[in-house]
Amino acid sequence: MHRITFQQDEMTYDAEEGQWLYDVCEAAGASVPFACKAGACGTCATKVVHGEKSLGAQKDREIRTLESNGLDPTQYRLLCMADVHGPLTLGASAHTQKAKASLGLCQVRIEEYRPLTLTVCEQRFAIKSGEIKFTPGQYMIFHVPGIDKIIRRSYSISSHPSDSKHFEICVRAVSGGFCSNFIHRLRPGDCIQVEGPYGHFRLAETSQRDVLMIATGTGISPIKSMILSLLDQPDTRRIRLFFGLRNVSDLFYTNLLSEMRDTHPRFEPTIILSQPDPVGWPGLRGRVTDLIREQVTPEEASRTEAYLCGGRAMIEDAKKLLQQKGMSPEHIRHENFF
Repeated sequence: MHRITFQQDEMTYDAEEGQWLYDVCEAAGASVPFACKAGACGTCATKVVHGEKSLGAQKDREIRTLESNGLDPTQYRLLCMADVHGPLTLGASAHTQKAKASLGLCQVRIEEYRPLTLTVCEQRFAIKSGEIKFTPGQYMIFHVPGIDKIIRRSYSISSHPSDSKHFEICVRAVSGGFCSNFIHRLRPGDCIQVEGPYGHFRLAETSQRDVLMIATGTGISPIKSMILSLLDQPDTRRIRLFFGLRNVSDLFYTNLLSEMRDTHPRFEPTIILSQPDPVGWPGLRGRVTDLIREQVTPEEASRTEAYLCGGRAMIEDAKKLLQQKGMSPEHIRHENFF
């Protein structure tokens, strides 16, 4: 066993040889925030006080992610990319420090519960004190009370960034998912602690390229926030959305997307179902990646930037297809939901 010390939380935990540090943080109830858990976002970047050699050598991807977040790879590590091989003392989480400078840890109150399907809802929260300043695409970490400890889970913000006193999230209740079901059961008047905002899945602020949004399921949540923000800007860029769901009972945001299309002709939403009933669905059938093959030309790809959110398999397939069409990797941004 190896003793892991979390200075920020004033706690220790005995980890097994080779144990994934994400599992160590979860088991210990440490306050280190996680998001992609794949070394892509930098959310879990944490300062190593003692025991750097206990984490093994850094991979090139980890170094690139740390440097892109303005962090020194000789001082910080991504805990989602490390295993335990000796005693370790961890200092402050870089993103927790940044969050404390904005909203920090605070209580929010459910203001409105909106069921979207039998398993998906949108929750609107009012901030009890202070305000939130977020960039479309970012997420909040919710402190869900468990039986013997607080469980921390990330949910992307789905609302427009102009309202600094409120924010909304889109949540699917998952079978066996303690946190998602807890959030799904909250009703107006209930309160919960949150922290943030976090995340680097953001719009390219100065870009003039056309925009392609690709989402599956509740991966539409940060995409919706981005689209709302883009449509509020006085430019003429073409904005397309490819939205993939399984069947008719999974459909949500259809009226909202239609209204946005009618109000903003430059916005072109397309919904596709992968497992529709044999009858009852007159729209497109297949996977959302089929839309890339069929509706994105190489010429369009060369002048477009893409934002992807959903399952990891979809994102990897979509990235490959977009690059095959001629889209440069630096113009593809993504957030893995699971």
